[in-house]
Amino acid sequence: MRALWLLVLITPFLHSVETEEEGLFLRRIADFWQEGEYQIAKSQMEEFIVEYPESPFSDALCAALGDLFLREKNFSTALNYYARVESPEFYQRVFLNRMQCLYEMGWYATLADECEAYLKQGSNLHVTYFLAIGLYHQCINASKETAGLKLLVERTLPYFEDLYQGELRGEVAQGYAHLCCLSKNYQKASAIYLDLAGKNPLLQEEMLFQVALLQSEYDQELAFTTFDQIVKLGQKRACDAAYNRMILAFDLGRYDSLVDGDLLREVSEDRAGTARLFLGRSLLNLKRYDQALVELKAYIQEAPISDNLYAALLSLLDAAFQAGDLPSLDAAISKIQECYPENRELPKAYFSRAQILKKGERIEEAKKQLEDLLAQHPEFEQKPQALFELTHLDYRAKNWTGCYERAKAFLSQFPQHELAPFVWRYAASSSVEMSIHLPQHLPQLILDLKEFLTLSLNEIERNEWELMLAKTYFELNEYELAMQSLEHQKTPNAKLLLALCERDGHRDVPLFCRLSEEALEEGANLVDLGQMHASLYNAYLNLGKIDQSAEHLLQAFMAKVDIKLENLIWLGEHYYAKLLLDEGNFVLAARAAFLLDQCIGELKKQNIFPLELVVAKLAKVYSILGRIDDEISFLEEFSDSGDETKLLLAECYLKKGLVQKASTLFDEILLHTSRSPIHASAALQSAQLKLEEKNPNLAEVAKQLKNLVVQKQFEGEPYYLEAALEYIHLQAPKDVKKRLSLFRKTQEDFTTTEDLLSKDYHAARKQNPEKEKLYHHYMLFLEANILALESKLHSDHKLKQEAEDLLHKLQEEPSLTAALKMRVKKLLNDET
Repeated sequence: MRALWLLVLITPFLHSVETEEEGLFLRRIADFWQEGEYQIAKSQMEEFIVEYPESPFSDALCAALGDLFLREKNFSTALNYYARVESPEFYQRVFLNRMQCLYEMGWYATLADECEAYLKQGSNLHVTYFLAIGLYHQCINASKETAGLKLLVERTLPYFEDLYQGELRGEVAQGYAHLCCLSKNYQKASAIYLDLAGKNPLLQEEMLFQVALLQSEYDQELAFTTFDQIVKLGQKRACDAAYNRMILAFDLGRYDSLVDGDLLREVSEDRAGTARLFLGRSLLNLKRYDQALVELKAYIQEAPISDNLYAALLSLLDAAFQAGDLPSLDAAISKIQECYPENRELPKAYFSRAQILKKGERIEEAKKQLEDLLAQHPEFEQKPQALFELTHLDYRAKNWTGCYERAKAFLSQFPQHELAPFVWRYAASSSVEMSIHLPQHLPQLILDLKEFLTLSLNEIERNEWELMLAKTYFELNEYELAMQSLEHQKTPNAKLLLALCERDGHRDVPLFCRLSEEALEEGANLVDLGQMHASLYNAYLNLGKIDQSAEHLLQAFMAKVDIKLENLIWLGEHYYAKLLLDEGNFVLAARAAFLLDQCIGELKKQNIFPLELVVAKLAKVYSILGRIDDEISFLEEFSDSGDETKLLLAECYLKKGLVQKASTLFDEILLHTSRSPIHASAALQSAQLKLEEKNPNLAEVAKQLKNLVVQKQFEGEPYYLEAALEYIHLQAPKDVKKRLSLFRKTQEDFTTTEDLLSKDYHAARKQNPEKEKLYHHYMLFLEANILALESKLHSDHKLKQEAEDLLHKLQEEPSLTAALKMRVKKLLNDET
């Protein structure tokens, strides 16, 4: 083709040569060229140009020589000959070849400038291509991250964009993608590579790899998916893709996908160690600390000193700390000491070691580790945290002085640290505890609390510490200052402390009682609850408020306060006395039973034989509660303690139908001559039992009843009145006149004041209002009987009605005794 071109060019003009020698020279060149002797022809052309530099055939021959040297890849010589072409015709013909030489020689700036100048005359696809690649290579060779590169890229991109839209799309695609990368248009670049991957199966894997790398710049999730696709293709870049996917998975926090896959088999063998590092760090992030330790140790065992080893050791420290694995932590510390002896992370590792020791309750070792750390590394960046931990350890160990001193040291060095508010709490708390054991510390506690209260505290906490300040003032007998500290407090504990200040500072016992009652009702717990009830017991006792006093003494006893035996007995008797006035109140009965039982237990414990009075009262309470079997067991245990006990036991036997046992005990009581109510009760009940016998000795029973009536005492009523009624029934069961006479005599006997016994009897009535009421009931009953008997004798209906009215009146009396109720009911039945 080149030979034909030269012949066509030269032959038509051979007749116009100036000399025969010149024409011969040209014919010779043409013949050599036609015969294929290009080297000879080339040599002849070079000689001709030298010999005839002004020849009109010089441009044609220079162009031909340029093409020959271009074919031989002697680009500089070819370029020299192309440069000697002057005519526009041949300049146009050799322009693209000359641009080729510039490109091959790497003269990209000249290439670009030449092409740009050429294109000013008109568009040309191939010239545009050379311009684009000339500029592209300048971009490649320019320094990265410079303003010059940015300008070059901006200058180059428009040409590639145009070429990418035309027939040279395939030739410029990769360069265009690279330029997009340089301009940070990663999304466009990845789209170009993705297009290439789809069009050329041979390039698919490599193009996809480039796509994934670019996607990682703007969409790591998408890049992860693309790298995963490359791994599944299983071709030559699969291992590299697996490695990059691993890094992306870690950066994306997709630790599960990383650790649950088959990473160690997917990456290349030379990267297996690094893969173990990422596995270990992923397991660490998943808080699977034990598994993380295994992988990290496996990596560290074979890893050379590098940034990765350093990162692995830090992760091992973290995993060991989180797992509380002291041996693994020590192994990591040892390796760091070996490879990085001056490393700044070592003090942090020692700090972690102390924390593991603390978690393992190896408190003394933890303290020593922290103390050594602060001594050897005084500039340790976590010094505040270490000092805080020491403070906390002393607090846990209740080493109040040590805790206080460390807290003060912390606050002196780091007053604005984020942990300072917590340290202040340790300082204040330990100061409080010190004051408990060292009263001389109380003034310092005041200063500590006042300073602490200058901090920003929430309302609840401020109330608590203001209360502590007030309490401290109270303990120093500074009652007014204590009350001032409580001015803005409305809490139950504040009210309780205010009550104590009123009592001890102002001696206002009623106000103390009122405020204390309110505070306890609201849930105050500043003072031991039992002790507070004991204080209220004494306060109410001093105020003469017995019921309130007893209630608080009971609460104090229930709260396990040590109560004196005499006070406990007083309390039991108090509730017993209230029970006698309200026998249907089972709450009172239960309290009385519990307290009297406790009294007897204490008497036993102190080897003091139970007082008969206490035993008798508890037995009566059992009786009210209907616990007859318990009462019998209890009384049998103390049957030798006195007549009252025997009397009560005999009455219990009667309730259970054990008449003989009851009768025996009544007789034992009557062996001792006495005018006591106990003796009277035993005599009355003994007589009643004898009357129920098969063949009673009526004269003996009458004698026993008469003796009882004659020796009457008001204290022993209603036994004497009952004995009188039994005597009447015994002596005149049917005889109306005799019965009337006996009732009138009995009425006279119990109303007369002539004899000494009667005078004493009626004098005692004024001393006992309750029994006076009982006496009045029996007098009405005697009057009702007299009226009823007279109505029978005289058939006087009016008298009968008066008798019935009296009986109905008696029935309405709530305090009527059980025995008298039965008599009233029987008489009413008889009369109606």
